[in-house]
Amino acid sequence: MFSRNLEFLNNLALKSRLERITLEESSKNMSYCMTPSNDYLLMKDDVPFDDINNPREAIKETLKSTIKNPMGNNDIIITFGIGLCYMLDEVYNTYPSRIIVYEPDINVLHFVLNNVDISEHLASGRVFITDNLDELMKKLSEIYITKDKVEVVYLKNYAIVKSPELMALTQKVYETCRSKIVDVNTITKYSKKWLLNTLRNINLINNNSSVFKLSDLKNKFSGQTALIIAAGPSLNENLDKIKANRDKFVIFAVNKVLRVLSANEIVPDFTVCLDASSINSTLTGLEEFCAKTNCIMDIKSDSVLFTKNFKRMFMSFSKNDMVVKKLADYNKLECYESGGTATALALVAAVKLGFSKIIFTGLDMAFQNEVIYSTGEVMNKVSDTQMIVGKTQKKIVKVKSVTGDLVYTREDYAAFIQHFETLIKDLECKEIYNTTSFGAAIEGMKNVSFDELPLFFSSTGTPFILGEAKPFKLEIEEWAKEELMLINNVISVLSKGVFSPALVSTIVKSPLMYQYMQADILKVLQSNFESGYADEFIEKAKAAIKVIVENLQKNRLI
Repeated sequence: MFSRNLEFLNNLALKSRLERITLEESSKNMSYCMTPSNDYLLMKDDVPFDDINNPREAIKETLKSTIKNPMGNNDIIITFGIGLCYMLDEVYNTYPSRIIVYEPDINVLHFVLNNVDISEHLASGRVFITDNLDELMKKLSEIYITKDKVEVVYLKNYAIVKSPELMALTQKVYETCRSKIVDVNTITKYSKKWLLNTLRNINLINNNSSVFKLSDLKNKFSGQTALIIAAGPSLNENLDKIKANRDKFVIFAVNKVLRVLSANEIVPDFTVCLDASSINSTLTGLEEFCAKTNCIMDIKSDSVLFTKNFKRMFMSFSKNDMVVKKLADYNKLECYESGGTATALALVAAVKLGFSKIIFTGLDMAFQNEVIYSTGEVMNKVSDTQMIVGKTQKKIVKVKSVTGDLVYTREDYAAFIQHFETLIKDLECKEIYNTTSFGAAIEGMKNVSFDELPLFFSSTGTPFILGEAKPFKLEIEEWAKEELMLINNVISVLSKGVFSPALVSTIVKSPLMYQYMQADILKVLQSNFESGYADEFIEKAKAAIKVIVENLQKNRLI
């Protein structure tokens, strides 16, 4: 039975962990009893997992009281605890939704899979099982689309025994869904701009003699200390200390803070840029200052950076962007995580460049007396729960502060905190310090004041040595041929005038089309291909082809 269950288990990491456990190990302290309803009841250390009278009926009542709305195929039900799979079986047979089973005790999981046949459930492709919370959140992040409903249900007795794990689960589910909503909002706002920037920047790279690959600097700073300067208000507390210790670290500064550093005569080694637009207003008048520093930019960043007179430009290629990834594959370039913000890109760069210790200053991710940036900008608060950023209304929420209290921040900042925590884990960063005096607590960072930092600073000497690195050019001929072929496939399907999953599938296979139409594709998926959206989607696809081909020609890529 165990081998049959494992045959259909679509979690290879869990399968590997389970195969290392013996039945003797997992059976320890496990037992059964019979309930008055003639159902078996699983126990560990004599503590029952389910209702001791009628577990199946108790589960039905739990689901009825917890899940108030109809659940569709794209919705997600997370079951906490596996028991003897009564909960899984009831959810599977009652709802058409996708199911994630979270059993935090891997020995319980091993024991149950040896004794209960759920191969049919696993073979359906609807059920994902894990004992690892990070693994669960990764899966949830992959399959969740905004407007999908997510419900967490649990075995009541088990929830009492494992209450800390259940609390952690519900909190992480909320944070992950909120983060995905922020991601979707960002995609909706910037996907077209990112693509047009990328096409423009390919041309600019190939016509510029001072652009290098960020990977040219890989491990060139081994053993040194990096100081990453973010734009939060707490930066102002440390400006004099940064000046006094300037020779002790290599400085990465986000572009938002460059004007403050210029006023305080602090020249960063690297200015890090990821904004899709508006960089011109941030850097206007700073061209002389920019000439003293180097720029690290993502290839989809605002093209105006090429006009800002930076000493050198180091290009990063995002692994989570289909267009960039395909271009990088053709050119055998190393791709990195972008992290979604300039500060996160600075962290990725510092790790890849080999710094052994990384210090953040100005990384608050929160407000200080309604001040949001080191430049002194104050939040445009319209109520206790809402603020205006540009022309967009943002929710104000509370997150845990480094002081242990709660601190106000924007909802999207709260999502960025989670991104940071995931990034730190993925990068396996060991020594990261944050000097914020009031800001958000970020898991994986040690909070210290600037004065309390250990005396481990090392003299940097020459900022860096490029060695044999040379300005690079992108080979685009074969890449462009393939992209045009994929666009022609879309044109062929469009010529039939039919709105169908086949059309969407063909668009998704074209990185250029997919990047430009991400927001429209999400809308189609959320509506389950409603026919009322057909004409609009087809017209948008035709418009996307026109814009993409025009920009390929304009930037001399075809």
